[in-house]
Amino acid sequence: MSWGLFHRHTPVSPRDRILKTFQNPATPGFTLIETMVAMAVLAFALLGLLGLHHQSLRSVIRAQQTTEAAMLAQSIMAEAELERFPDLGTTHGNFDSATAGWFQGFQWQRIVTPSPEFIDVRIVTVTVRYGPYLSEGFNLTEYMHSPVPPPPPGQGLQ
Repeated sequence: MSWGLFHRHTPVSPRDRILKTFQNPATPGFTLIETMVAMAVLAFALLGLLGLHHQSLRSVIRAQQTTEAAMLAQSIMAEAELERFPDLGTTHGNFDSATAGWFQGFQWQRIVTPSPEFIDVRIVTVTVRYGPYLSEGFNLTEYMHSPVPPPPPGQGLQ
């Protein structure tokens, strides 16, 4: 006979409750092994993402340095253009004094050679070196025509 609200409930000990939980396969939740495997998979995925992030940062730094080297090479080439017809030879330097130390670790070299085909053309090559041990480089080459016309054929240079 059931008394409704007055039905007597037998208390269950904590030990019995724990044993019942582990013995019932329909109990929702994860086992310790499942949790550890999931954590290992997550750790490997995060490690891969960190590696990609590091590689992305290195690419950004390399692109920034290449852009700076191109800008600096263009500034050296602009100085050669102001000379109109630069003297033959090699000059070199760094950007420490000219840029207040903004471009430390960048060095330049300008090589002016005569053109093998034309006597009134010079080949100006600017190389900017940068990176660890100056291992990276950016080259810029320009052909400059003399503002003074060449002598007529057969008269030679004076």
